[in-house]
Amino acid sequence: MKTYVIKIKPLTGFGSYIKGDTLFGHICWQIIYDPHILGKTFSEFLADYESNPFSIVSSAYPVVDGKIYLKRPALPLNFLFSLSDEEIVSKRKELKKRNYFPFENPLKPLVEIDYMSLSFIKEDIQTRCTINRLTGTTGEAPFTPYSVDKLYFNCNLAIFVGLREDVEIEKFIEIISRIGKIGYGKDATVGYGKFEVIEYEYIDVMKTTEKPNAVYTLSPSVPDKEEVKKIYYTPFVRFGRHGSYLARSSNPFKNPVIFADEGAIIIPKKFPEKPYIGKTIKGLSKSVPETVCQGYSLILPVEVSNEL
Repeated sequence: MKTYVIKIKPLTGFGSYIKGDTLFGHICWQIIYDPHILGKTFSEFLADYESNPFSIVSSAYPVVDGKIYLKRPALPLNFLFSLSDEEIVSKRKELKKRNYFPFENPLKPLVEIDYMSLSFIKEDIQTRCTINRLTGTTGEAPFTPYSVDKLYFNCNLAIFVGLREDVEIEKFIEIISRIGKIGYGKDATVGYGKFEVIEYEYIDVMKTTEKPNAVYTLSPSVPDKEEVKKIYYTPFVRFGRHGSYLARSSNPFKNPVIFADEGAIIIPKKFPEKPYIGKTIKGLSKSVPETVCQGYSLILPVEVSNEL
């Protein structure tokens, strides 16, 4: 599997943050819409997805002054800051605000990285209402005005992508560009979630540190217990639903999935040779039994100095 980083420019507000599992769903729908875009139908890609995934995409990360910033690893603070226990306790509120770190190649040991506070999202609220077609106005529930959240990114974003050898990056970029034109995520049908692809480049994510003893995940994942010796993570629950025409079906909702959110640190039983970790999630939908979810995540080898 070859790995790349794709940089995109947000053009509108977003109804939801760009997460790897949701973006993968958008990619699947694009292949269904155009079976020829990658040279195979979606059913053909799905046939061996469990053992040989054709694509793995990360969540989006801010690009500030040309540098990509990643989420602070989900480790206790004493694994990330060279401070005494007393200093960590007294400064814990300030340290917790240091939520991102610059992605450099090679990466320093996690305890030597300079973590910083980074705010790249502006949150806004949009008021909407539903019109009663009998009266032509709003009124009592369910026609009362209501508010929805809206996110604005004040910088470009970077997405890490892993592609199987038979998937061409140029054609995959076309898929990402189409998603950007249609819109990503929640409320894309009302103009949210639009972006454009700026550039992409090859990157070997398995050669980011000299003495790796752990891996850092780049998207929400469901690690296979056979791969994991120990894991530090923040839980993330996805209450998913089908997209496209299935969103209007009698049962559009999927079963919830508990992920280890991006930024998890995994101590593997055996250090992976492939640039990803995790597994396929099945059994999500009663209406569409063949539905799958990206439980995989691209990884960055990292060095944890303290004893885990």
